[in-house]
Amino acid sequence: MIIQLLLIPAVVLAVVLSLRSRQSLRGQARRKIFAAITVVAGVVAVTFPDLLQVIADWVGVTRGVDLMLYALVLIIIYLIGSTSVRFREQEARLVRLARELALAEAEPHRAELEPRPGPPPAAAPPPAGTVPTPAGATAPEDSQSSRRTSHQ
Repeated sequence: MIIQLLLIPAVVLAVVLSLRSRQSLRGQARRKIFAAITVVAGVVAVTFPDLLQVIADWVGVTRGVDLMLYALVLIIIYLIGSTSVRFREQEARLVRLARELALAEAEPHRAELEPRPGPPPAAAPPPAGTVPTPAGATAPEDSQSSRRTSHQ
């Protein structure tokens, strides 16, 4: 039968075309052309039902409605595959966007955690019970010992 020779490659073609990437301009144009052909074929089938029967007889299908059923199965196969590809692409975009957002939100927090250039940290406080001396001054014991030595 002629219909089998037409349907088998048509099913394979519908699956292959539906699983291709949707981002290329060629793919977008192909989808628009496919949609236009589907609309025109639907209008012709409704307007001239006898024409559908003539085509069905020519390809070896008993009734025109069976031919339309075959065509609808091909369209559904294409739409399922196409929707699956679109869903995967949207999911990949969402993951990429979430990663970029997480990195962008983490950047200000990272800057808060990094040490800032500035004055050196203060010196450790003196041990308990001692009197701190200003820088460059000598300790009281040193000054007393120098007085004793100079008076003797």
